Amino acid sequence: MKKKMFDGDSSESKQTPGALELRTPLLERAWTYMPEGIRQTISSEPIIPAIAARAKVIASQIPDFIRSDQGQIVGIFPEKEIYYGPSSGLEELRELVGQFWTFAYRLKTRAGIPTHGLDKRNVAIVSGATEGLAIVMHLFAYKQNVGLMSLYWSNYKGIILNAGGNPVIINLFDKDYKTDFKRLKRIISENKITSLLINSPNNPSGDVLTEDELEKLADLARQMNLIIISDEVYNFIRYKGEPQSMLSFAPERTVVISSASKEYLIPGARTGYVLAAEEVFTNSWMPKMIRSFSSSPNVLGQHMLIDVLRDEVKDFKNGQPPRLISEIKRELKQRCHLMISILREKGFTLAGRDKDFPSGAISVLARLPEDIEVDDKAFVEKALDLKKFSAVPGSVFGAPKCIRFGYAGMTQETIKELSQNLQDVLHFFRK
Repeated sequence: MKKKMFDGDSSESKQTPGALELRTPLLERAWTYMPEGIRQTISSEPIIPAIAARAKVIASQIPDFIRSDQGQIVGIFPEKEIYYGPSSGLEELRELVGQFWTFAYRLKTRAGIPTHGLDKRNVAIVSGATEGLAIVMHLFAYKQNVGLMSLYWSNYKGIILNAGGNPVIINLFDKDYKTDFKRLKRIISENKITSLLINSPNNPSGDVLTEDELEKLADLARQMNLIIISDEVYNFIRYKGEPQSMLSFAPERTVVISSASKEYLIPGARTGYVLAAEEVFTNSWMPKMIRSFSSSPNVLGQHMLIDVLRDEVKDFKNGQPPRLISEIKRELKQRCHLMISILREKGFTLAGRDKDFPSGAISVLARLPEDIEVDDKAFVEKALDLKKFSAVPGSVFGAPKCIRFGYAGMTQETIKELSQNLQDVLHFFRK
C-alpha cells in the first residue's frame, strides 16, 4: 500500500483572531481547541527574546556594544557559567534531529519544506519528552476527549487531565490482536474523540503498529478530522522490521514526541523534542509555549546530544546504520532474549501482541503464571517485602495480572541473578 509522504490535504487558509494563517488541519484543530490564554501566548511576540536576538547579532558585529538585556549573572566565575539557550533549542541540535529523523524514517519532501525531509524548523527541543507531551496536550486536549491505546504509559492520564482534557481508553485490538477500523471509527464517534495519543513501540509491551495499520489509521484520521499525537520515544529501538514514524503517513495532522533519553543512555539530561511537518507549529507556537513553561530547554543535555548526533548523522550520510544506537540495540536485544527465557521458565507468558518476542522498546510485559492467584500489585509488593526484586504492576498501564520487567536497566549478569529471586517469590505464593 502506497504511503502518503508529506503531501497532506492542506485545509483552506483563513485568518484567526490572532492573525495567524491556519494552513493545515494541525494548526486549525489546535486553534479550535486551545483556551483563550494559550491563543494569546502563541499570537504574541515576546519582547525580551526579540531584543536578545537583535542584541546578539549586533554584539557579534560590534565588539564594544554593551548588552544590559541579559537576565543572568556573568563575568564572576566564567568557568562555571552556563547561559540560557533559545526557547526552541540550540539550532545545531534542531538541525541534527531533523536530519536524523529524515534518514531514519525515510521522510520525503513536501510543499513548504524546501530541504529533503525535516530541518530545524520542524523541530522544537524540550526538557524531556514529558514536558513536550504536556505542552502539546495544552494545545489539543482542553475540554476534549483524548483517545489512549489500551496499553498506555501511566503518566498519560495525568498529563491529559492537567491540560483540562478527558482521557478515554480505546482498545485498538480485538482479542486476537487484530485491528478493526470500523469498530474503532464507531468508538471514536460515540466518545466524541478529537485526538488520538498512540505509542509505538509501546510502553510497557514493546508492541508496534504495522505499516498497514499506520496507513489505515492515517486514513481514519482524515475521515474523522482527528489529530494524532504520536509518542515515538522508543522508535529506533526496533527488533523486528524497519522503524516507522507516523509523520510518514499523516504529516498534515501529526505531532511526534520523542527524546534522546532512552536511546542514548542520558535520561537525566532531560533532552526531548517535538516534531511536526508544519513548521509554524514547531518553529513559532512551540517556542512560545516552551518559554511560558520552562523558559528554555536543558542546555547541558543539548550539548551532550549534539556530540552524539553529529556522528550518528554522519553514519547515515555515509550509507551506514548509526553505530552507537545500533550497538545499544544489539545489547538490549540480548538482554531481552535472556529476560524472556527466564520468565518462560518460571511460567510467565508474554502479554502483548507479540507472543514470541517484543517488536521493540526496553521492557517486557508478562502475564503472571495461572497458578498465582494474587493480583499484580500484591505480587510486586511481596517481591519488595522479601527484598528480592522490583518491577511495575501491569495494572498501572491498563494490564491487570501482568508485570512489566524493565531489562534495559539490568546487565545480563543481573538478569541471570533474577531467576532465583523470582523463583523465591513464586515459591512463597505456591507453598
